[in-house]
Amino acid sequence: MNYYQLKTVCLAQLNSQIKDKISSAQQLIDFTEESKTSATKGSAGDKHETGRAMMERELALSKAQLNKAEFLQNELSKISLEHKCNKVEFGALIIASGAKYFMSIGLGKVSLNLDSDLSKDSDYFYAISGGSPIGMVLQNATKGDLIKFQGREIEILHVE
Repeated sequence: MNYYQLKTVCLAQLNSQIKDKISSAQQLIDFTEESKTSATKGSAGDKHETGRAMMERELALSKAQLNKAEFLQNELSKISLEHKCNKVEFGALIIASGAKYFMSIGLGKVSLNLDSDLSKDSDYFYAISGGSPIGMVLQNATKGDLIKFQGREIEILHVE
């Protein structure tokens, strides 16, 4: 597997996770709205109002999660696999000593489930944003650079 293929797999994995987040949030919204409309007011009025208020709060939280996931999906759609990165920038796959990073959205450690020379050290990568602490340190680095982060040196082995 070459670097382009690895980058493709990373992007596909992130898109899959975001689609799952969108689906889960939408299901929760649908369930909460259905529960809210089917709840009938019984003789215990205060209890009913408290229940509806809790449903409203749950609905607002679910809608916020949906909005965030849709924002992340939009950010991922801006990554072009055809653009070859020669430095660390948005959309870059970074192979460093000890870890793989994909400068995209901040989701953290993501499983790859690959069996190749490129993944023999680890079967995961870190999805990082440019605003994260490691993302800010890596920004504009190129192959061969040595970066210091949290008291350790990181060598940039490849940027794609």
